[in-house]
Amino acid sequence: MTEHAGFPAGITYESIFGKKPRSARIYQFNLRKLFPPDDEFATCIARLCILREDLSLEIKGIIAGPFDSLDTNTVAWRHNYFFRNSVRTLQEIASALHGLRSVPEFKRTLQKRFSTGERKTFEEFCAQMQDAGGLIGEVRNIMGGHVKHMAVGKGLKLINHDRTGFWERPFSPEDRLAHTRHTFVSELFIAILQAGDGGDDLPPKDVTEVLEIASVMAKLTAAIPHIDSLFELYVAERQLL
Repeated sequence: MTEHAGFPAGITYESIFGKKPRSARIYQFNLRKLFPPDDEFATCIARLCILREDLSLEIKGIIAGPFDSLDTNTVAWRHNYFFRNSVRTLQEIASALHGLRSVPEFKRTLQKRFSTGERKTFEEFCAQMQDAGGLIGEVRNIMGGHVKHMAVGKGLKLINHDRTGFWERPFSPEDRLAHTRHTFVSELFIAILQAGDGGDDLPPKDVTEVLEIASVMAKLTAAIPHIDSLFELYVAERQLL
């Protein structure tokens, strides 16, 4: 799906998969001092750092490759798998940002250390995350956090009578565990997204609407540089360097 979506401003294929930096510095932290317990600011930033690494891996899983072992059930299914996981991560990031913005120390730090332009950019991204919340939640409910029985049932109703799919099954029983492929599941995934998470009386999405989902999600990958900036803000405020 993501090949139709493109990247948000500031994020390119080269920025994700570019050459190693010409130089870099590795910082060593005492983790107890970096993230002290019973500290809301620290907890929010620690949570965002974990989710940042999840999202980075999921983006690479979508657009990198080819990978022989991961793509045996088609490149499309690998894309769909990491896309589904990225939706769950984006929902967690939205929750973490909401929690962070309610922390008084963070509010003071943001005012003190971010310029007016930087604060505006950050707030615009948070608003973008909030606006996409309904769509993120819908996709997560359908296929991101769960594979719901009802969602699958609705999707099956949308499959045309002449639609075909493939199942690859080796002749030798010894080969089946490693090499059996249910390739038709990519078609099921698209049908389930088209069916949506609403009631049976709502019309299904067309293909254009399904592709727009990927476009919206791609723009939210800007969470990665925002989280990096928030970590630098936190470290500077706590004078940890």
